[in-house]
Amino acid sequence: MANLFARLPLTMNLLALVLVGEQTTGSLANGALLAGIATGTSGLTAQWRGRQLDRRDLRSGMRQDLLLTLVCVAALIAGVVMGAPLWALALLVAAQGVASAAVLGGFRTLLVLCVPPEDIEPANAIDAVFVEVAFVAGPAIAGILALFVGPTGVLALMAGAFVVAAVMMRQMPTRPPAERGVLIGPAPLRTTGASAVYALVLLMGLPLGAWEASIPARLEVFGLEPAAAGPLLALTALGSGLAGLVAANLRDPLRQGRLFAGALMLAFGALFLPTAAAPNLWLLGLSLFAFGLPIAPLNALAGLTFQRTIAAPRRGEGFSLYPAMILIGAGTGQLLAGLLLPHLGADGVITLLGGIPVAGGLVVLGAAARRRRLGLAPGVGFGHDPTVADPDAY
Repeated sequence: MANLFARLPLTMNLLALVLVGEQTTGSLANGALLAGIATGTSGLTAQWRGRQLDRRDLRSGMRQDLLLTLVCVAALIAGVVMGAPLWALALLVAAQGVASAAVLGGFRTLLVLCVPPEDIEPANAIDAVFVEVAFVAGPAIAGILALFVGPTGVLALMAGAFVVAAVMMRQMPTRPPAERGVLIGPAPLRTTGASAVYALVLLMGLPLGAWEASIPARLEVFGLEPAAAGPLLALTALGSGLAGLVAANLRDPLRQGRLFAGALMLAFGALFLPTAAAPNLWLLGLSLFAFGLPIAPLNALAGLTFQRTIAAPRRGEGFSLYPAMILIGAGTGQLLAGLLLPHLGADGVITLLGGIPVAGGLVVLGAAARRRRLGLAPGVGFGHDPTVADPDAY
């Protein structure tokens, strides 16, 4: 529950900031700027903030981060009420992004401490499902609440959720801080297996960001307003959630780590491409449902990979980097879409960037096939680091 109260306001945040910008400056573009600053600062500082979390007692460190995020949101509310200029709001939003950068990674690190080893695989898959639920429910809840309490009221409710999460942290297990602040073990980006996952999720974020930027132009073909994107994207989350429930029943998916990851990545790209060519709304909705199917299983596979390959003292950093890579990929995809839309149109942008995960999946499957010919374990180099036989031994 603490995870829910912390995750939900973070997923509400982007739409809330867009609405705040529109309310204070009369421009949705300024609201999008504020949302972009929050995303950018969170993604770029996630590794640093996760490393700080690893150097502290995990439970107290997460409580401090939640309370610091609460302070930043409260300061933003005060700034909106007092009519602060856009540059001041931008600074407050940037501070909020930095404060919350390691929260999601910290909760995923806690999952390892809360669940018995024999249940970690289904628990990880279920957690991936709840990620998808939060990312759909958060914006929807923010939009509905804004109709009744306005953007400032949404921010106030978000602040209240952070308070509840911080209080509930008292019941959570913890991990002691690194001795003398020294983190033992290889950094996540230098860990065999984990670095490959970061690259794959970066490639997955690119088309997702491009689709978000292209969706207004894509929906115009069907005579729909951009606001219709919410219900349509909910179909993607539905597909992802259902597949995640199926993945929860898989045992030891990392036994065929490269093969499984490559197949999921290839499926993601292949199912993503039809969204560019769907001739009617029904087929578009079906395509959106279909390309969501590999997302939660990929998230679950990534979580297991990090758990088994990243040294235990560095898991806060490792798990914080995961959503950061998705955000960086999505932001890059949005930027590329903005540059290419005038030249290629929405269909062309989706097709071009949708081919990236297809290529990535083929590369991973090719590597798995080569390893099989050489008689090497399929999971080595993706689901298992041979240099870290037991990350918890650090």
